[in-house]
Amino acid sequence: MKHKLSMICALILAILVVDFGSASAQKKKVAQSGMTYLNIGLSARQSGMGNASVASVRGEQGLFYNPAAITQIEDFSLVINQVNWLVDTHVYGMGAILPIRNWGTLGLDVVYMDYGTIIGTKRVDKSVDDRGYITTGDIGVEDYAIGLTYAYAVNDRFSFGTKLKIAHESLGHADYAIGVIDEENDEFVYANKEWKLNQWGIDFGGYYDTGFRSLVFAVAFQNFSRDMVYWTEKFQMPLVLKMGLAADMNQLMNLGFSDVQINASIDAMHPIDYTEQVNLGGELVYKNQFALRSGYQFNQDTENLSFGFGLNFNYSGTVAHLDYSFTQAEYFEDINRFSLSFSF
Repeated sequence: MKHKLSMICALILAILVVDFGSASAQKKKVAQSGMTYLNIGLSARQSGMGNASVASVRGEQGLFYNPAAITQIEDFSLVINQVNWLVDTHVYGMGAILPIRNWGTLGLDVVYMDYGTIIGTKRVDKSVDDRGYITTGDIGVEDYAIGLTYAYAVNDRFSFGTKLKIAHESLGHADYAIGVIDEENDEFVYANKEWKLNQWGIDFGGYYDTGFRSLVFAVAFQNFSRDMVYWTEKFQMPLVLKMGLAADMNQLMNLGFSDVQINASIDAMHPIDYTEQVNLGGELVYKNQFALRSGYQFNQDTENLSFGFGLNFNYSGTVAHLDYSFTQAEYFEDINRFSLSFSF
């Protein structure tokens, strides 16, 4: 049975690699989704492992990667993530998890995108301002999503979970032309409105421990939604299907190292707005207290090589995890992430 499981997982891995290779020659499907902040990795641990996360994610961070993983939590837990993202923007992810005995596990999370201050402008006649425009103050752009998660462990090896989220986006107030007075002199009739959207989305995840030397197979289906419309353009949330494998190589290969975990993971992703992608990551853990991590994201426009570390604490019955990661970014400043979680 164990040999069959290993053969099945090897076959899945081969299919993922071949699928990625064939996708490299495909045309990139860009600009086909909105609210793309929902696809930004939040966990410092997972990002330090190249965001190879769907099978390797643990506990609280499952709220953001694979809802089935929160069944690993046995006590009330809290998690806080901060991402210092591109061009001075930030993303924050906070969540709480409550196990409800034999009924499953509940989770609540909030993701907030901070764009900082974006100054708006308005065209005016040069008799009003020599520049031909005036500033109108902060536009007030904001994005956030609130999610409610439920997960259930069918047995000690298989669990599933789903998350229902409401996402809000506001691009601020802006004028738009509703009539023409004198087109040659750029004179129009304008109306003002707040450009905002609210939309429901769904995540689904499955987690299966094969029982063969710590080998895990997992799948996640994130950001399923109906079409949204700004003006005349239709789009969806950044829908993505993820499949992954993870294992402690020390156990998988019978290396025999004591007090050491050598965790490895691989994800293959099929996003709605890009060609197929593969993430690969590794983690070295000593005595379940200190971890070093690294990973790489293939076929990405933004992130690639990453590093990170983590520390685990236990004080008066409270278990805490502190994680940090650094990721190289193409064409932008590098990205830093911080995560802190507690179990009571």
